[in-house]
Amino acid sequence: MDKIGTITVSVFKSDTTTSFEINTDDEVVLPVSYIIEDTLKKY
Repeated sequence: MDKIGTITVSVFKSDTTTSFEINTDDEVVLPVSYIIEDTLKKY
């Protein structure tokens, strides 16, 4: 298999909320990052 990109998920927590940031290094992996984002928003 050839690597086509990297997705990085950073998680931040304050006293009242937890948030995240998703970064990709290539547009090819954007559809996967959208799935991750949608899944994380459910929790």
